[in-house]
Amino acid sequence: MRAPERLRADARRNRELIIDTARAVFAEQGPGATTDEVAKRAGVGPGTLYRHFPDRDSLVIGVVADGLERMLALAVAARAEEPAAWDALSCFMRGCAGLRLDVLSWMARPQADRLAAVPGIRQARATLLDTLDAIVRDAHAEGTMRRDAGAVDVLGAVSLLIRGLPTLPPDLAQDLRERTLELLLTGLRNHPWAPPLGPPMTAEALAARLGGEDFSG
Repeated sequence: MRAPERLRADARRNRELIIDTARAVFAEQGPGATTDEVAKRAGVGPGTLYRHFPDRDSLVIGVVADGLERMLALAVAARAEEPAAWDALSCFMRGCAGLRLDVLSWMARPQADRLAAVPGIRQARATLLDTLDAIVRDAHAEGTMRRDAGAVDVLGAVSLLIRGLPTLPPDLAQDLRERTLELLLTGLRNHPWAPPLGPPMTAEALAARLGGEDFSG
């Protein structure tokens, strides 16, 4: 009989495998992809999948939550490892583009209300915004980022990167993603000739626009 620690490790690996496989299957097949296909591709039985995710909606939420955690990990690592705030911002955005989280854009939309109520997702989103706010403030202080752009503007730019263009061949879509990344970074740079945007879109500004919902940590 396996020890409880081994059982927990096996369960954790199965959960991670299911989420990674689900992301790939949803990206390939779109909203019509089934949990049976995910289980088959992951090499686990339907019972194993349903022990972790009782229904398709919970699997979607798991994939979205995992994507947010990956983005948060990128932001935290970039801030800790890059001496310059602009380099941290660039590293974060390049990392998000490399994660290929296209699937999050259409998966999260129909689940928006339910996702907003999940404590883990709310906390990850708030912590991500707090971390980006800190990077943005440092970039403003060092004079490298335009002062009328905020953390929410950065997330808006990232959402464009991860949305992708599924109608294009993968190699062309990747080339266009990389070009778009460079254009977005250029737009966020501090340039004396940049047209004004108005006040920066911070977490507090986003909460005010959405009727007072708190997006800060």
